[in-house]
Amino acid sequence: MAEVTVARDWDLLEEVARLATQDASPDLAVTDSSLFVTWREAVTKYHLKGWSNMTPERVRRVRAHAASAVLAKAPDVPPDAGDDIRQNPGSPMGR
Repeated sequence: MAEVTVARDWDLLEEVARLATQDASPDLAVTDSSLFVTWREAVTKYHLKGWSNMTPERVRRVRAHAASAVLAKAPDVPPDAGDDIRQNPGSPMGR
């Protein structure tokens, strides 16, 4: 989780937060008990490691704050420029 946070992979962070707050459906215990157990263990680990405050809404707020901080420091840079750098492994910044 920490690596994803440092990399600012906002989409993945939001999805992980959504899955953790949504929790596993009880129906899944019947249809795919192995997946249910794995999902429940991952959610428990997520909360025990202190990530409980990272909700999808909070990720969106932090993402917006980070974008506005980029604009404040470099008004000519698009707010999602950091995402492009992260997604371009060929660039020196994407390594």
